[in-house]
Amino acid sequence: MVVSESYKLMRRVSANTKTRRKRVELPQNPAGAEAAMSSLTEQLRLAGQVQRDFLPSYLPDNDRLRWAAIFLPAECVSGDIYDVARLDEQHIGFYIADVVGHGMPAALLTIFIKQALVMRQTTGSSYRIFSPAEVMANLNLRMTDQKFSGNRFATCCYCLLNTATFELTYARGGHPYPILIRPRKKPRRLETQGSLLGIFENAKYTQQTIQLHIGDKLLLYSDGAESLIGSFDDAGSFNFTENFRRLTHLPIAEMTEKFNRLVQNQGLKPSGVDDITMVGLEIL
Repeated sequence: MVVSESYKLMRRVSANTKTRRKRVELPQNPAGAEAAMSSLTEQLRLAGQVQRDFLPSYLPDNDRLRWAAIFLPAECVSGDIYDVARLDEQHIGFYIADVVGHGMPAALLTIFIKQALVMRQTTGSSYRIFSPAEVMANLNLRMTDQKFSGNRFATCCYCLLNTATFELTYARGGHPYPILIRPRKKPRRLETQGSLLGIFENAKYTQQTIQLHIGDKLLLYSDGAESLIGSFDDAGSFNFTENFRRLTHLPIAEMTEKFNRLVQNQGLKPSGVDDITMVGLEIL
């Protein structure tokens, strides 16, 4: 299978990366060190390309829906992953997942999440679409059953959209809350409870449902973007930044494009940069 071969490739790259790093640390001539670093850089670049192959190749726009996405790894590979998938004629499932940490170990776990997060089950000629709470609970079980070394865990926000009624159901595990943006109203976070993924086998996940209307926009994002979106004050209230509020009236594609510029212009040193991923939806 393509998936298993890609996963094996990323594992080989990870193993080779560790080996190469050890070699670079050993005393050697400058030409050899430069060649080793060049090889390592190329392997990481190829691993980043493999990871991007797991992202959706297109977003399901139509005359009633518009989608937009940002995927900005802090390094060659990312600890974030997202998907937007049509499940049947009137349902679309979409999510962002964020693995703790950076680099190759986090990137490998995103590939596991991509395969372990199941939105629908097909049996013979029939199928069943899982509710967001089921999706989160099942993913958590698969992660805890795997018993990853190094106490690896992740966050995720998963949404299910009925494209006929615009009813949206969502659940999350330790992830930033999705943001609802309505015309001429202040943006607000859609809160629901759910613990981190991959830690507690019996963790419970709740879901909420909201009715979307024409003109509404919904935003999912990873925590790398949070400082540009808002922060908590001393009273524990979440306040959106002025820069973010200025973007909320824009169409979703333009909004995410300008947010991308904010990210590029924030001027952080490499050590202060986190993976940033965003998925946006607008009802037309």
